[in-house]
Amino acid sequence: METLKKQLFEECSYRMRDETMEEFVALMSEEIELKEYEPLIPYGRFDNNVYVLKSGIMRSVYFDGPKEKTFAFALPGTVMISYYSFYMREPSFSQFEACCDSVVMKVPRAKFVELSERSHDFAQWMMWMSLGQLWFGEKKRTTVSGDAMERFRILLKIIPDIMDKVSMKTVASYIGITPQYLSKLKRQYLRAGSNG
Repeated sequence: METLKKQLFEECSYRMRDETMEEFVALMSEEIELKEYEPLIPYGRFDNNVYVLKSGIMRSVYFDGPKEKTFAFALPGTVMISYYSFYMREPSFSQFEACCDSVVMKVPRAKFVELSERSHDFAQWMMWMSLGQLWFGEKKRTTVSGDAMERFRILLKIIPDIMDKVSMKTVASYIGITPQYLSKLKRQYLRAGSNG
């Protein structure tokens, strides 16, 4: 759990006290192992718990008609919440699923809220964590606005081992291109790297 604590500290610009982090980690009541493509929170299911990715890579995906679109990836230390369920008490709009074998820690909503209510330090951390996730949504619109190769390079910079752990289809849906075109970009990228 020491590695997970370090990842949680790195995930947010606000540094909560070590004692508060210990309290938060103590709330992680269940470890859930997921296989590749296995959903943690399926689309349309009500789940208002809080999850923390311990290992692996997860994605948030939504459906645009019959087409699935990857909105975001989660790396170890990322807090995952279905805001529809947690905040609005509605079924999840997005599906949260494993991109590779992953381990997730579950924090029951009631315990999470109770810690937020009694610990100003934890509430501050969660506020900054939430602002960071909102910033990421806005940042994605600017970084994923270039051409496909630029978007591919940025993704590789953020998640260097993504091509080894995540399917081409998933990566392509995040970038907004077909898997076939992604395969072409990957070949060009590797060729350019071996020449440079």
